[in-house]
Amino acid sequence: MNKEIEDFYGCLKDLYSDIVRTRTKTISTQEFKDRAIGIYETWKIKVKPLLANLKIDYNVLNGLDGLFEVTYSEATSRVGDVSHLKDTLGELHETFLNKIINPLKNGQTAEPTASVMESASFLGLDTNWSVAVCALQLQEVAVTLVAEKLNIDLGKTNVEQILNAKIDSKDFSFNHKYEAFRTEVKHRFDVDMPFLTTQFRRMRVKVLHEGYNPEPEEKDSLVSFTIGLLRKLQDICNKT
Repeated sequence: MNKEIEDFYGCLKDLYSDIVRTRTKTISTQEFKDRAIGIYETWKIKVKPLLANLKIDYNVLNGLDGLFEVTYSEATSRVGDVSHLKDTLGELHETFLNKIINPLKNGQTAEPTASVMESASFLGLDTNWSVAVCALQLQEVAVTLVAEKLNIDLGKTNVEQILNAKIDSKDFSFNHKYEAFRTEVKHRFDVDMPFLTTQFRRMRVKVLHEGYNPEPEEKDSLVSFTIGLLRKLQDICNKT
């Protein structure tokens, strides 16, 4: 196996182990965050291009890239709690082990089939688009799954009842479901879920339905919002 890839995984695993061994939840985290940022930069500059040259499947690389983006967002946040960074790094190091390290050790690489994104390259969709799509779809999936766990019916009839409004079937969307979910969560748990601004809703439509490639700062904003939403949802689940 390429030594550079193996050394990189060692650094990733060591950082995760160091955070796990830390007993207190809220600590001085700057060293951890600096190391996480360094790992993210090494991934972007050295390791990802190296794996691409080894013909690792694009979907595997894209999935890892999304996790590294979340890691970077966590590492650059002002929050002094590293528990979410620890969770992300845990998923990242496990995914890297199973998708990259083990196949390479066994002399395997992902099948050199044309990936969906490679096939769609003529459309001009870039990595910012794919990361943004992942974040936006994750919001909808997460809300749907948590709503099921909390027995909140997000069907059209019940959403109309919660919002006290008649909704045309052709206009019924995630926005309506989310507003109904927000209302129920506030009523049941007195928790204020993030608000979907008009600008955010327009961005969602542009990315998901019009193929808009967001600027890096727009993509980062979507990822940060998604992380905040997931934290809220996790906190609610922990209360039930």
